[in-house]
Parts: sequence; C-alpha cells; structure tokens
Amino acid sequence: MKTIKYSLITLVAFILCATNSNAQMAKSAYFLDGSFYNHQLNPAMKPERAYFSLLTGTWSVAANSNFGLSNFLYPYGDDKLTTFMSSHVDQNEFLDALPNSLQMSSDISTNLFGLGFRMFGGFTTFGITLNSSISSNLPKGFFEFAKKGFQENSYSFSGINMNTMNYASINLGYSHEIIEGLRVGVTAKYLVGLAYANMNVDKLNIHMSEDKWMIESHATAEAALYTEMTIDAGAMDELNEPRIPLADALNNSTDMSTIMQAAKPAAKGLAVDLGVSYDFGDLVEGLSVSASLLDLGSINWKYMTKFSIEDSKVEFDGIDEIDPNDVEGSLDKELEALGEDIEKMFSTPYSHGTQAYRTRLSPVMYLGAEYNMPFYHGLSVAMLYGKRFGTYGGWDEVRGYLNIAPLKWIEASANVGYSTYGTTFGWMFNFHPRLFSFFIGSDYMITKVTPQYIPVNNLNSHITFGITKPIGKRK
Repeated sequence: MKTIKYSLITLVAFILCATNSNAQMAKSAYFLDGSFYNHQLNPAMKPERAYFSLLTGTWSVAANSNFGLSNFLYPYGDDKLTTFMSSHVDQNEFLDALPNSLQMSSDISTNLFGLGFRMFGGFTTFGITLNSSISSNLPKGFFEFAKKGFQENSYSFSGINMNTMNYASINLGYSHEIIEGLRVGVTAKYLVGLAYANMNVDKLNIHMSEDKWMIESHATAEAALYTEMTIDAGAMDELNEPRIPLADALNNSTDMSTIMQAAKPAAKGLAVDLGVSYDFGDLVEGLSVSASLLDLGSINWKYMTKFSIEDSKVEFDGIDEIDPNDVEGSLDKELEALGEDIEKMFSTPYSHGTQAYRTRLSPVMYLGAEYNMPFYHGLSVAMLYGKRFGTYGGWDEVRGYLNIAPLKWIEASANVGYSTYGTTFGWMFNFHPRLFSFFIGSDYMITKVTPQYIPVNNLNSHITFGITKPIGKRK
C-alpha cells in the first residue's frame, strides 16, 4: 500500500499548491483617467500625474467559476432544499445545466513598489509586483456517474487539470504620443519564478458489466520551486527515458534543510506588454479607441521535476470468496487482494528526473472604445472586450461601462460584463485629490448567497483597493 500513500501525498501536494496569474489593475478602472495603475491594462495609458507607492499601490484578490451552489442544490417541498442526488431531481435537468468542464480559477496580486514620472516627452513607470494564480478543470463525467450510476456501461473522467503559477515581476514601462491623438506604450518585465505545478489526468475511463469493472488511467505532472531541488531519475529504461519509482525518488532527493540552505532564484524569464490608444477627436469628438496585448513571455525553470502514472488497464472482479467458517480471515484476504488491484489502477507513479523547463505566461488581450457625452464631458459610455489565452483558465469577456467624473478629483465607474464565467457586475470609486489617491472596487460581485454566505450562483468574486501618493500637478 506504500504506492497508494505516495500517490495520495503527491495528489494532495498539487491540490494544495494549485493557484496562472496576471497582476493587473481591475478592469473596472480601465476608462478612469485618474487611475494611476491602468497602464497595467494598457501600457499606452498615461497617469494624470507622477506618483509613488510602497506596499499600498494595488491589492487584488479574485475568484471565478462557471458553476455554483445552485447547480447542486434544488428546492423541494415547502422552503426545503435537496441535493442533485435526490430522486426528486430530474437527471436531464441536472446534467443539462452543468458545463462540460467545471472550471475554477483564482488570482492574487499586489504591487510592492510603484513609481511614475514624466521623461523625454513621455511617461515612464517602474514597479515590482507579486503574482499568484490557480486554475482547475473537472469533467462533467464525475457528476454524470454520480447521478446515473449503473444506467450506463461506460463513463469518462478524462480532462482533470490543476495548475498554479507564482512569480515576482520587475516592470519598466514607457508611453509616448507619436502624433496628435496616437499614443503607444510598452512595458518590459523581468520575471523571477517562485513556484509552479501542473497536474493533468488525460485518461480516466471506467467500463462496467455485470461481473466486472475495468478502469483505464494515465496522468502526468510537473513541479518546480524557487530554489534548487533535484531528483535523480536513474538510468534509461526500456522506453529510452529516465524514470524511477516515485517512492524511491523521494527517498533519494535532497532533504528540506539542504533545500532551504540553497535557496536562490532558480527560475527567470522575460515578458512584454504592448498598448496603443487613439483619440478620434478630429473626426468624432469624444470618441477614443485602445488595444493592448499583455504578458507575452515565459519563465525558464532550472529545476523542473516531472512525474507520471503510466498507462494501465485494471479489472475488478469484486469480493466473492468468503469462507463462512472463517469470515474474518477470508474477508481480510479479499480486501488485501482488492487493495492490490487499487494499486494497479494507479499503476506505479514515476519520477522522470529534474531538468530545465520553460512555461509560457497566459497572454491577455483588451480592445476598448469610449465615447464622452457632448452635453457633459464628465460622463462617458464605453465597451471593453477581453480575452485570456491559455490551455487552462482561459476566458472571454465583453463589458459595458458608464463612467462619471463630477469633479477633477472624484470619479466612478459602474459596469456589467458577460463572460465565460457568466454575467457579473463591476464598480470602481476613485478619490484622487492633490495629497493622496485612494481607490476601491470590484470586477465581479456576488449577488446572491445562502444564510451561511455561500454563493448560490457562479463563484465570481473580486475586491481590489490601493493608496498612492501623487506628485506634482495634473497635466
């Protein structure tokens, strides 16, 4: 049973690590002229004044999913609830409401240091950020099996994925007006990887008949840390690749005390943000458009360790040889045989050793348009399309805005978006007088919760805030 123990330890480790990340200002601030950090969404955007921040520039925590509690709890009787497993819940109603892949992601980001100033006729920004994110996918087949049971002969649970990317970023940006109305910007990023993990179960199928079950499985994973941690995978095997049973690899790997002594950056990378904006004032007064492409780059991990569970097909014949004269002894024997079958189901987890590996960031694209009302220039309407590219955790979103600035130092935005994660409401309040700037807002609001404050619909929640010191006069 040692194989199962190490398999479970590895799985739990990935689940606990699991957070792909983008340290950016809230999308609700995209069209607010007084925001000091919307250049994180589009490098072409220029803050109204020079600024400085230390630890308080922006803090952002977000969580998203394409499912919620309402997918699994249903009203029943007089003010009662029942689970999707109840016979009172129609299986087609339950399954049709579920997405094919249940997705969840979370992002945490913070600006440790921020500085912006005018230089060479443009605007220069410098910042240090920390970024952490998680994304996961769970196939619909799990719940199909739970609800239908033995109504079908085969079920597929393939497509399970958990991914986390954690890194620090040192950013240097510059924006400049090329010709009247046309402004371009670029931000170069130096990345330091802190931790990465990815687990992918690309095959997990179950086939059932009256007298036996057969399970097919295959899974891969990789993980890397900030510091040096190597695992020797041994000699080449019959597949002409290095591999060693995971239990042996962990026993032979560097111990934790050595790891901490060797703590040093083991992953570095580069990325770039690009942005452009154009004011159509000469053609259509009050109309402006913008576009940006963010996080084009990758991180090179010096010590990436890969794992796998090999292809396996295991049959379960059940427990049917119980001796009535020795129930306890024969039952123990059958359970031991069943445990061996379970070990075979997971096959033997292997380590394929430690080697250099490159992971790409998940780029984000934004396309925006804003129109200032001719009867009141402090009021505008806008539209923003966003797309995050990525095998896991990608999304599409269209967001409509109503922005108002009754005074030069007060502005707010209310917006509604429709995305991969459903419909959501956002808002932002920005207070930026001469002495300091404070903002607070959210891109995703939880609109309905249970008495225990559990979200009823999709888990789309977000909060962001920050304090910045403005420098000099507005220009």
